Amino acid sequence: MEEGTEGRLKGFVVPGVGVDVVDCERMKFALERTPRIRRRLFTEREIAYCEKYRFYERHYAGRWAAKEAVCKALGCGLIQWNGVEIARKPRQAPTARIFGKIERFAELVGVRPEWLHISITHSELSAVAVCVIRKDSMREDV
Repeated sequence: MEEGTEGRLKGFVVPGVGVDVVDCERMKFALERTPRIRRRLFTEREIAYCEKYRFYERHYAGRWAAKEAVCKALGCGLIQWNGVEIARKPRQAPTARIFGKIERFAELVGVRPEWLHISITHSELSAVAVCVIRKDSMREDV
């Protein structure tokens, strides 16, 4: 974070919950119109995960919604496009890994990555994600 950021955050309260909705058709249009956008917005692992599905745009939309939800829950806004990675292991809830500016912001406001809990759902029309910050987390670090 920039010098003096601590002073500007005095009295800041972490929202603790974030939600976002992404239109799947808009995501498909963006991916087709600008193929390079994948590498700007998503990690290699996220791309590999999404591309294995027939309706890949729904999975990209879900991951983008989750990235936005994480930033809203932290209260920082999307200050770095690729600062959040959404991962999922078979039969487990998705998890969020944070990097760079977003990781530094979380440290500054006292939020640990393992406290981030994600839920994602999608239909053919839209994807919705929620992030809740829970300090009494039982989840192992990602």
